[in-house]
Amino acid sequence: MIEYEEALKGAYGFATPKAVKGTSSVGLRTYADILVGDGQPVPPVLQRSDMPVKVEGLISYDRYIDPAFVALETEHIWKKQWQVACREEDLPNVGDRLPYDIASLSFIIVRSGPDEFRAFYNSCPHRGRRLCDHAESAGEIRCPFHAWTWGLDGSLAWVPGGHDFPHVSDQHHRLQEVQLGRWGGNIFINPDPEAPPLEQALGVMVSQFKDHPLEERYTVLHLRKKVRCNWKLTQEAFMEGYHVLETHWDGMPFFGSAFTQYDAWDDGVCHVSRLVTPSVVPDVWVQDKVSPHESARQFCATFGLREPAPGEVTTVAEARAYCADQRRRKIEAETGLDLGAKPVSYFLDMTKCFVFPNHHPWWGEALPWWYRFMPVGDDPGMSMMEVRITAPVPKGAPRPATATPIDLGPDDRTSECEALGVVGYILDQDMSNLVEIQKGLKAAKPGKDFMTLARYQESNIQHFHNVYNRLLGLSR
Repeated sequence: MIEYEEALKGAYGFATPKAVKGTSSVGLRTYADILVGDGQPVPPVLQRSDMPVKVEGLISYDRYIDPAFVALETEHIWKKQWQVACREEDLPNVGDRLPYDIASLSFIIVRSGPDEFRAFYNSCPHRGRRLCDHAESAGEIRCPFHAWTWGLDGSLAWVPGGHDFPHVSDQHHRLQEVQLGRWGGNIFINPDPEAPPLEQALGVMVSQFKDHPLEERYTVLHLRKKVRCNWKLTQEAFMEGYHVLETHWDGMPFFGSAFTQYDAWDDGVCHVSRLVTPSVVPDVWVQDKVSPHESARQFCATFGLREPAPGEVTTVAEARAYCADQRRRKIEAETGLDLGAKPVSYFLDMTKCFVFPNHHPWWGEALPWWYRFMPVGDDPGMSMMEVRITAPVPKGAPRPATATPIDLGPDDRTSECEALGVVGYILDQDMSNLVEIQKGLKAAKPGKDFMTLARYQESNIQHFHNVYNRLLGLSR
């Protein structure tokens, strides 16, 4: 038996029941059952991983609040792991460059040729000034302090008053390069010269995204939001669907968070996880209150699609087929692409993947998003959440320009950013928790200052910390 509050009007404009007590049938029906109900073969990308996620140690709160962990992360993660620095579309022309800052580290990412990118340490070998502190473009890299100049390949081109520097040479004073890799239109770097190739770190991601090439997409909305919360905590809020019952209750009529499937893959180099949440499936907490037709109606109204007529859909399978078809038609009309061979799940099911340490690409058109979570400087209590909404490049058309980033400070509300629409409200729901989590960690009683995670619904978080513990050499 489930108890409900009186139906409340949420962000989507619908009167929605909110479950407050009781026992649901979570786990009695799985995401795989929903896919079978679609009457289509399960796409390979959505098939279950057979890797169990074990509890390898306690997740203590000090890793989120103690500045000592910032230094440990810099040494063992940001100096050693492949990490996404930007997208290729951010640097459309030869000579374009931008700084990539992570913790206390800084790098320059530059388009050095029509189809070539390079990454350098962002430090002048003369007196140490950062060479790039904002996005800019030029045919050379010039230090703003004394005008030392390098080519886009990092070679030393000019030293003013060079006769006074007989000890300076290109061999020793060229810009110091770091490993750079590309996948899916994303640019990754790894400062560790001994690191294995990017492809090994991506692992199963390469094959899973083969039918959804991210390099053929562009950014239509780009948000960078500072949050008064550790980067790991901010990231973890988006690695499970367990919080939807309370935090995103108004989306439960058409987002089946309790059916979310969690998977992980790990071979010691590749550290990947995934969650898949079906749409147009009433969540188990409200399924006795919401019909398949109402679920489809709310989904269509939210995404600007034609709503089903009364009686047009009566089962979950019919509702999903109808909504997927409407979504497909809209995207095809906007892009000229033929998506007729794509399964229902491609258009409806929110499939968020994760590549350690902080990259979250989404598969399919349900929520075509891209996340990145980063520390801000050396402050363990400040992070940056970056969100991109992407779209396919229209068939036969030149690549549209990438969206100009929207920068919001820690006190700015995403719901007040008109460009974000309902996305801003959803993010605000999450932000309302994060600052209080950071405060709550500090308020915990000594000896009880560690996480208590669900074995399955929070297994992606557990997997992250298993990797984190091993890399940092932590016993707890």
